[in-house]
Amino acid sequence: ASFASAAASVEIEQQQSAGPTRIIIPKIKVDAPIVSGVTWEDLKKGVGHLPGSAHPGQRGNLYLAAHNDIYGEIFRYLGELEVGDEYFVYGGEQKFRYVVKEKRIIEPTEVEVMLPTTEPVATLQTCYPYLVNTHRLVVIGELAD
Repeated sequence: ASFASAAASVEIEQQQSAGPTRIIIPKIKVDAPIVSGVTWEDLKKGVGHLPGSAHPGQRGNLYLAAHNDIYGEIFRYLGELEVGDEYFVYGGEQKFRYVVKEKRIIEPTEVEVMLPTTEPVATLQTCYPYLVNTHRLVVIGELAD
């Protein structure tokens, strides 16, 4: 499927589901609100959801980002997640479970992790390493339920 058709099908599905409102990551004791947008200002208020990316429980890439060393340090311990760990994203009142399938460190210019996908995943991203922030830590989880 082309990028355009994947994006179009995600857009159709979005109209039928609630946007993300909260993320819970039990292993690292995260329970945080999700706000729309991933700008510096947005991330002062919570975990940012990339506008146009998938909603919880949908096919596609639900892309979420948060700071690691300022404004609550929400994703400070994201690197402690391992393959098989779970996290939960709420869409309205509905809770969706994701299981980590991949973790990697990338360059800030590697924006492919933000692109739509055909399978239902939730991508979590933060700066890395702590207080240095030259790279990005990415954790990708698959929808489990």
